[in-house]
Amino acid sequence: MNKFAEFLEKYLTPIAEKMSNNKYLKSVADGVVATMPLTMVAAIFSIIGSLPNILPFLPAWSEDVLAYINAPYNFLFGMLALVISFTVSYRHANVYKLNQMNCGLVSLLCFIMIVGLQKDGSISTMFFGYSGIFTAVFTALISVEIYQFMVKKKLWIKMPATVPPVVSSTFEQITPLIALIVVFYGLSILCQSVTGDMIPVLIQSIVTPAIKGSDSIWYQVLIHFFMQLFFWIGLHGWAVLAGIMIPISTTLLAGNVEAAANSQALPYFTAGGANFVGTWGWFIPLMLLFVCKAKRNKAIGKMTIVPGIFGITEPHLFGTPIVLNPILAIPFIIYQPICVAITFACTKYGLMARSAVSQLAGIPQPFATWICCDGDFRVFLVFAVLCVVTFVIWYPFIKVWDNKCLKEEKEAEAELTKAVE
Repeated sequence: MNKFAEFLEKYLTPIAEKMSNNKYLKSVADGVVATMPLTMVAAIFSIIGSLPNILPFLPAWSEDVLAYINAPYNFLFGMLALVISFTVSYRHANVYKLNQMNCGLVSLLCFIMIVGLQKDGSISTMFFGYSGIFTAVFTALISVEIYQFMVKKKLWIKMPATVPPVVSSTFEQITPLIALIVVFYGLSILCQSVTGDMIPVLIQSIVTPAIKGSDSIWYQVLIHFFMQLFFWIGLHGWAVLAGIMIPISTTLLAGNVEAAANSQALPYFTAGGANFVGTWGWFIPLMLLFVCKAKRNKAIGKMTIVPGIFGITEPHLFGTPIVLNPILAIPFIIYQPICVAITFACTKYGLMARSAVSQLAGIPQPFATWICCDGDFRVFLVFAVLCVVTFVIWYPFIKVWDNKCLKEEKEAEAELTKAVE
């Protein structure tokens, strides 16, 4: 196992570090994560609208009241791509130390031009929502790259030194802005002339197979396997894969939101809060506390149980430790993919409701998933099954680890007694 750990550190760590430090993936991840407050606020309104379903003793909302409650939810997701075009470019501009606000606004303008500007001069909002997310990312990255190239080559209107800096900086933005408008508007016209479709339609046709493929058991198992593997070697697995995962998961969630807004069946299984992924922070401390006999393990269980309840796993990852622990490697790497597979199967075959709501951070499980699944009480049954499965996977390895720690404690006590005598 030590050789295996050395092998991973030698070959996998450099790859993971390159992925987590890749400027494009990092900008995309940071930019999309910046929209999470919006999706969480939207989730609050959706939960309020679903309260009569979650708590049956409450009277049902009238149609008019429910429409007013759901309006912010539908609006925020309906403008999601528009916001992402700004936030991703804002983050990416920081890579080149450019004016982030200017880059964000320019990207926003370019995005509107290629997805919303019609031949008659009117603006269409069709692609302002989930169907335009990948176009927004594309626009943000390309616009910043062109902008920084022009700044680097000093392709701007240079004003005399006597002109105030505020006025001078304004004129410096004119040339890059004109260039970007020409590039993106020209690209939009060319695409429509050649293919008959707008750019977002073309991009959507390219990424649709990837989106559908990500809503499969194989993608979910594989992505969580690697996430756990990265965590085990001491890297933040979520941060390493965020640039790939977040745009896809956000698109899946927004797709379910649009379907819910149109009273249609939710198309995706793994979107929203219909899962228990990343919420087992309390289970391992609980086992350390009640299964283990070694004093150190019980102490770690006591210290990490409260953070774990609220999904904070770092204390027991590094305190137990699980990171680079050869004994606990197998259960840690495989238990989450297995739980994800079970949850996916339950959702796919109708044993648990799908969700169009993003989970709210800080709400303990299984209540977070129960709320997001519109008060579906079957969530608690699925959760009970997952607890049993997780216990079966972890128990033998926890016992081996605890026996090792107990032996070391007894040896240390014997040496201390001998030294005192």
